[in-house]
Amino acid sequence: MIRHLVILILCLSLSPQLLVARTFTNIKGQKIEATVQSVEAHQVKLLLDQNGKSYHVPLTSLSPADREYIQAWHETSKKGRDADTQAAAKQNFDAPWPKLVSIDIDIEIEIVEESKESKRFVYHSPNYAFICDVGLSKNVVKKFAVLFEATRDYCRLLPISSMKAHVPGAQFRHKILLFESKSAYVQNGGPPSSAGVFISRGGKGVIMAPLTSLGLKKVGSSYMYDYKGSNETLPHELTHQLTDNAYFQVGARGWFSEGLAEYVASTPYRSGKFMVRSNLSAIKAYATGYGKKGKGGRALGTAFNAPNLKDYMLQPYNQFTANANFNYGLGMLLTYYFFHMEDDRSNITSFLKALKEGKKGEVALQVLLNGRSWDELEKQITKAWRSRGVRITFQ
Repeated sequence: MIRHLVILILCLSLSPQLLVARTFTNIKGQKIEATVQSVEAHQVKLLLDQNGKSYHVPLTSLSPADREYIQAWHETSKKGRDADTQAAAKQNFDAPWPKLVSIDIDIEIEIVEESKESKRFVYHSPNYAFICDVGLSKNVVKKFAVLFEATRDYCRLLPISSMKAHVPGAQFRHKILLFESKSAYVQNGGPPSSAGVFISRGGKGVIMAPLTSLGLKKVGSSYMYDYKGSNETLPHELTHQLTDNAYFQVGARGWFSEGLAEYVASTPYRSGKFMVRSNLSAIKAYATGYGKKGKGGRALGTAFNAPNLKDYMLQPYNQFTANANFNYGLGMLLTYYFFHMEDDRSNITSFLKALKEGKKGEVALQVLLNGRSWDELEKQITKAWRSRGVRITFQ
């Protein structure tokens, strides 16, 4: 399952056909498969599919059609950056906490490209681009696109200012790479023991997943939605994709970045609706037990020992993921505490603002403490969760 093994890769060069944006042709007629990375003055930076390396190529050396494509790419990219800047002015820290997040399930799906030769099929929902290596029907795409769109709206409405969730799809669609088989998913960089992964590629990031993770099954030569299947763990990776880069800084990366993703993914969901108001029982059950029907929980138990809070929050990320079940579960409980159990929610708000201002590590965590000692904060957390039937003993 995706949230059983969340791998955040800071930089990964992928070679699959799915990432080949275009066949470029120079003025001598030579062709290369490459993806545009940036446009600088009179040259373009291309990522070559053949070797995964980047090269600066003079625009004058490319065909007129390629130059036109690059100009359009540059203008679209600029609109996306402008949209990010505009979104930054829409921080919603003061917004009320949502009780129910609901979207219209009758969303529009656009077929952008269907090429059997290159095994590239592209579908757009309002805010997502689904790039697949096999063709899918509009109805099938719509089924899982509803979950993606609802998760985006959930992250947008949470009063923690996830700015990526505010950028409209008309200016930037979040990319989802889908694979017909698990072997193709692994071949293209997916961790073998996972059902999906978020990969940060210079900020925006992509999600990769096999079709089975979307609750799809093959019937004959086509795919159908499997109502007996499960895709409830996908919101974890989607939350990572929408989380501000600042929230992955030291001091937040691990306990909060994963705790937030766990918080969203554990919130009860059905048919385009996240029932936020009733998520405490689901979050508690997932963290302490084995999840729904005995599957997927973090299994902390209702009474457990925890490391001292400062060391836990500052531990290296590779150490954090090495004990994933425990650390993710505790991170979710801590995130819930700061969101809902503190008398003053301004502590978590000030902490997130400090991260956005460039503070990190102990400096940022001092903002979260807000004058309290670590011992005092541990006692407050322990007392709050004990009243909900969970006994945490910090060492």
